[in-house]
Amino acid sequence: MDLLQTWTVVGVPGLVLAMGLFVGRSMLRAWLGYAALLVLIVIFVLTPGGGLSAAAVGLIAMVLVANGRGTRTDAVYQEHHEQRGRLTTAAGD
Repeated sequence: MDLLQTWTVVGVPGLVLAMGLFVGRSMLRAWLGYAALLVLIVIFVLTPGGGLSAAAVGLIAMVLVANGRGTRTDAVYQEHHEQRGRLTTAAGD
C-alpha cells in the first residue's frame, strides 16, 4: 500500500474519528483520541515514505496537548452554558 492509499483508506477516516473524540471536554474521550492518533502515527511510520505524514499527525496531537485536552484543565473547565445562573435573560419580577 502506498502513501496515497494509506491516507485514503486509513488516514482521513482515522483523523475524522480522532477529531470527533475531542469534541467536548471528556477526559476519557480525549485519551481515546490520543490513542487513535498514536495508531495513525505508527501506521504512517510503517508506510514507505510516510515520515512526513506521521510528523503531521504528531503535530496535531502536540497542539491538542498544548490546549490542555485530556488533562486536569478539562475537569475544571466549564462551558458557557454551565456558568450562567438562569435559563432566561428576562428580568425577574
